[in-house]
Amino acid sequence: MKPLNGKTMNEQQIKQYLRKLQLGGLTPTADLNTLRQLQDAHLKFIPYENFDCLNGRITSLKRRDLFEKLVLHNRGGICFELNGLYNWLLESLGFQPVSFAARYIDKLEVYQIRRHRVMCVSLDGKRYLTDVGVNSESPRVPLELTEGLIQSDGVSQYKFTRDEFWGWLLWQKERGKPWKRLFGFTEEPQIDKDFIMASFWCDAHPDSPFITGKKLSIFREDCNITIRGNYLKFYLGGRVKYRYKIRTGADLKELLWEYFGINVEYRLKNDGIDFEG
Repeated sequence: MKPLNGKTMNEQQIKQYLRKLQLGGLTPTADLNTLRQLQDAHLKFIPYENFDCLNGRITSLKRRDLFEKLVLHNRGGICFELNGLYNWLLESLGFQPVSFAARYIDKLEVYQIRRHRVMCVSLDGKRYLTDVGVNSESPRVPLELTEGLIQSDGVSQYKFTRDEFWGWLLWQKERGKPWKRLFGFTEEPQIDKDFIMASFWCDAHPDSPFITGKKLSIFREDCNITIRGNYLKFYLGGRVKYRYKIRTGADLKELLWEYFGINVEYRLKNDGIDFEG
């Protein structure tokens, strides 16, 4: 049977990808320990960012384009890019990920389109949700897909429940805060091409939040660093601890490289900053 998403990576591509993740010395095997290392490193070394959306560029989900942009050209991407490339790596390392389409839950009684990709991996008789494409504090480790089991990634607690409409519901409890729902998904397997329509919605629809301002996120051991509009924020312990006002294009360019490791080569006119990389 022909692979659903196409060919796996070659050995050279795998080596380049692992070096990007600062895992050049890893001998990967399709087990939980490797999966944990890959997810952790992905969140720390390939950021979430939406600059192509802001510039009116249509996101390509072709594997070759994702690899060149995120691995070779010092860029990040939105969830369909991040999780699309990550899914390719998992397949290439011998995992058998199954992708699902998820709905974010930002407000009560507001139902969004399915605009997020998640992956489920089966290992030793258990299933684990793995995800590197959320633009905020989110699971830093694979989560066992078991109803009611409370799990911790060292920063927040998580659990899954079941719902007639949402399917699986992922809940998060940050320090000192009540439980909240992050997203829900049902178990219809998806292939790479199934996410093209939702990705195009993010790029071009007038209701898309991706075309109205800068949205960046990258992880550190103790915090989540974000840019929202013209503010650099350090999110620790369930709240913003530090906030820095971005005033100029030169300021933004320096911060993008220092904290996110990206070099944007396009002209931006958003949030009052005229920036040319």
